[in-house]
Amino acid sequence: MAEGGELRAFMFCLTFITMFALLLSTIPTDFQGVGDAGDTVIPINPSLVTGFSESESYSKANFTGTYYEYDSFNSRDWIATSDGNSVSLSAKKKILGLWLGGLDISSFISEDGTNRGITLAWTEITTDADEGAVRYTIEFDNGNAAGYFVCYWNTTAYATATLAWAGEGLYFIHGVGIEANAARDIGSLLVSLLLLQIPEVPVLVGALLATGPWACIIFVFWYVIKETMPFV
Repeated sequence: MAEGGELRAFMFCLTFITMFALLLSTIPTDFQGVGDAGDTVIPINPSLVTGFSESESYSKANFTGTYYEYDSFNSRDWIATSDGNSVSLSAKKKILGLWLGGLDISSFISEDGTNRGITLAWTEITTDADEGAVRYTIEFDNGNAAGYFVCYWNTTAYATATLAWAGEGLYFIHGVGIEANAARDIGSLLVSLLLLQIPEVPVLVGALLATGPWACIIFVFWYVIKETMPFV
């Protein structure tokens, strides 16, 4: 039989692992760092971009004339179009792998639920943005989800999105994979921590965070094995 001290340590380890996992799952997105190097040109609220499984970033400099095309994104080929006052986003319709000019045009829905239609004007971005950043939900005409569209600029340098576009300082991110307001999966977060694979967290910081859980897990395994061994 285990001594009282070992039993108490076993219960402490189980409680620690459970509470650590629960607390880890409730960390606000804004507390997550941006890693060793920023993913964007200017600082941006991490909650707007955290969780994308895939993303495409671009700005006015990437456009050739009025078009910017990016392929094999979320299993589709895309075309971003701008007339200098607004932006539109469409996915190519392909038949047997061939594009015959058809497009699935997407609409932009603001965070308050306003449908901005198939063209997103710089004036609308300025109105919707909070401190120079805003995220729209994108939907095709048939109602299918097309991801999210983030617009942002440096409000210190440009007062509006219109001025930012003129100065090539208006940036876009098309992202997919995030679930808005979805609760984090505790198991996947804990596994990512233990394997030092939490996104945008330096390895050394991840190792320090994982030390406590690993120590408790090792003790729990040792205790269970010791207690289940047959008496000699």
